[in-house]
Formats: sequence, structure tokens, C-alpha cells
Amino acid sequence: MSADPAEDRIEAYLGEIAALLTGPRGHRRRIIDELRDGVREAAADHLAAGVPAGHAADAAIEQFGPPEAVAAAFAGELAIGYARRTLILLLCTGPIVGVCWLLALGLTPWRTGMVVLLAVIPALPVVAAAVVLAARTIATTGSLVRWLPETGPGPALTATAVVAVLAILVDLAVAGRYLWTRPGVSVAAALALTASGFRILACLVVLHRLRSWRGRVS
Repeated sequence: MSADPAEDRIEAYLGEIAALLTGPRGHRRRIIDELRDGVREAAADHLAAGVPAGHAADAAIEQFGPPEAVAAAFAGELAIGYARRTLILLLCTGPIVGVCWLLALGLTPWRTGMVVLLAVIPALPVVAAAVVLAARTIATTGSLVRWLPETGPGPALTATAVVAVLAILVDLAVAGRYLWTRPGVSVAAALALTASGFRILACLVVLHRLRSWRGRVS
């Protein structure tokens, strides 16, 4: 408790909102900081307008609305933040898992060429489609929206789900083809299978969470 009851009231109000927010920690912290500045400014305006000091904070809080309504108003922004973070993480795992499989298959793209690479890993076009979709969604939900059409929360969540499904399909296809055509599992293959397994598990968690996000946004 601080020496200022009005400040305690504002912090309690913000605490209720914070408890209702779901999403990346950085986004939630920024939202609460912006709300804190806004509520304090509104309280100062009420105080300047003649509202008694003991009621200015309450008037400002009433002006902003119930915690549930305020938290719901930020659901779209937080959903986009979650989609962007997830897509960036999936893009970062791509090269790691890809290198593991290249080592397991004994492929060197700069030597074997693209035709051989496609013959061994037919799922490469799917990988390219997932990368393009993820990159486009990240670009159209960030600072580039000043030059590109903006992607809203719903389409951003859909794109994230599609990329996650494509990642699962690619991992299953590559792992299945390897296990079907190779007599044994090398150390490099075991590493690749483990990497794909972890990514599949992560994508399944993402798909589960996306169902909850759709409910919040809708």
C-alpha cells in the first residue's frame, strides 16, 4: 500500500485487468503501462475539473470501464502479438530441423542440386509455401502495414494455424519417408527425428492454444 489511496485504487484496477490479459508478456506489460498513464491523466483531468481528490481516481476508472471490457478490447492486439511470436519461432526452427535432416540424409544442396533435393525431400514446396505465408503474415501485422495491407487478428491466427499444420505434415512426411526407405537409424537421423518430434509437439500445443485465442477474439 502506498501513501496515496487514489494510486492504490488505480493499481488495484490495473491489477484486475492484468489478470484477464493473455498473451506475450511484453505486450501485456506495454498495455498496462499505457493504461496506467491514461487512467492517471484522466484522474488529473477530473481533479482539474473540480472533482474532489478522493473521487477523481474513481471517476477515471469509471470512464475507462469494467476490467472485463477493457481486457476484451485488447484481445485482438494480443492475438496478433501471439501469432507474430509463434510464426517467428516456427521460422527459426525451420533451418535447425532442415539442417538436421540434410545431415541425416547425407545431402549437400550446393552439390546435389535442387532436382535431387526435391526427389529426396518432395515436401520442399510445402516448406516454401509455409515460409511465404509466415513471412507475409509477420510483415502485414508489424510496422510494414504503412506500406502493405494490414492483416487482422482472425486472419493472423488462421495463418498461424496453417503454418503449424504444414510444419507437422512436413515433419511427418520426411520422417516417414526416411523410416520407410532406410534400413536403420543413424545418429544424425536420431537427432533429426528428435528435432521433428519436438516441433510436432510444439505445433500441436500451438493449435490447441489457437482455439482459445479464436474464442477471445470473436
